[in-house]
Amino acid sequence: MSSKNMVPRNFSRVLIGPVEVAGVAQGLQKGLAQLNISSDLVLECQHPFGYAAQEPASLLVKVWKWAGTQARKIPMRLLPLKGLAYACHLVLCWPVLLWALFRYDAFVFLAGKTLTNTSLELLLLRVLRKPVVVIFLGSDSRPPYINGAWPMSTVAAMCRATLRQKRKVRRIERQATVCVNAPGTSHFHERPVINWFALGLPRDVSAVAQTVVDTKKLSTTPLRIIHSPSNSAVKGTALIQAAVERLQRRGVQIELVTLKGLSNEAVLTALQRCDLVIDQMYSDTPMAGFAAEAALFGKPTLVGGYFARDMPSALTGMPVPPTRFVAPDLLEQALDELVCSAAARAELADAARHFVQSEWSCQEVAGRLLRIIRGEAPATWWYDPADVTYLAGCGLSESAAQERVRQLINHAGIGALQVKDKPGLETAFASWAKVQSAGAPADDGAAP
Repeated sequence: MSSKNMVPRNFSRVLIGPVEVAGVAQGLQKGLAQLNISSDLVLECQHPFGYAAQEPASLLVKVWKWAGTQARKIPMRLLPLKGLAYACHLVLCWPVLLWALFRYDAFVFLAGKTLTNTSLELLLLRVLRKPVVVIFLGSDSRPPYINGAWPMSTVAAMCRATLRQKRKVRRIERQATVCVNAPGTSHFHERPVINWFALGLPRDVSAVAQTVVDTKKLSTTPLRIIHSPSNSAVKGTALIQAAVERLQRRGVQIELVTLKGLSNEAVLTALQRCDLVIDQMYSDTPMAGFAAEAALFGKPTLVGGYFARDMPSALTGMPVPPTRFVAPDLLEQALDELVCSAAARAELADAARHFVQSEWSCQEVAGRLLRIIRGEAPATWWYDPADVTYLAGCGLSESAAQERVRQLINHAGIGALQVKDKPGLETAFASWAKVQSAGAPADDGAAP
């Protein structure tokens, strides 16, 4: 670990990319600028929610991004044209990398992606002593069998997807200077990572400083609740709606406003006009992007997720984002309590706003990122993936996750889970899924 972190302390320009997720890239760039560090967002395609940021003026990068955007936008019925755009984007990856090697001193990659997504790229950066920080943000590392965002068409397809995910994480962690990941999604790591909660989610405090209003004075009848699912099935929207309807039938004066397909700016505007936010039903983090944005406006957020049961041990010594984070079966009860208590909502809102302003401001998070890049991260920031105990995943019910694990093990053996380096975790998964027999071991994808 220490040898990989021996990188130059001084550098002048940072590349952030090649994707934007929940405003993380934009937030890091703003924070670095506040610390007088120049950075560019080098993105492989245009973000659908319209995050704004400083990008390089390079024509090469613009064409590469345009090709990547077209490859995603062109419908499948125009497959030849779509394939041409994708091929153009793929070919241009290498010239973009060559251009970047001479321009940037450090590289921050998000969501488990790099410019070319190859081991050769990471090897080149390592040979040239360019520090590389890879920040995983959820589905890019979470095992597919406990990820509701991964459609399980067949067990064989899930088995292949799991192997690909494991190989990607292994390839990245072997060559990157540092990997950042959360305890709930670090199952496939074999080497220590920076605990994601030590870094945090950068939020632009200044952008909303003049618009935040007092939550205690906003309450109306009926109470307005905002839910903004990027994927209704994964976020448990139907179950959230059902919980709200049950409370309404009991006479509780609330209304649920569901936002879908809106720009980030439109979502932020809607947040200013609500009393309470419900993020999702099956989260493996107490404060994801939407909840953090709500906190900026002083809005209390209710989050459901099985990780709520593991959080006290997994986040020991880490700053815990203040949301009402409860197991899914307790979400309706927690909602009732928050709706009935203006004082509880105000206390939660104040704590959340203070947290993002003090811990997750762009400048604070960027400052911690610089310490990571320079190899100065304290020992308390590191997390050993051998300590992973979380099983339930994200975006699906516990019973659905158990069924996926059970089918996967019965189909290809316990090795198909791709956690054979963690025997205790293997056994825990099998017991949790009530597997009668682990079966023959599957190919673990290890290098010969």
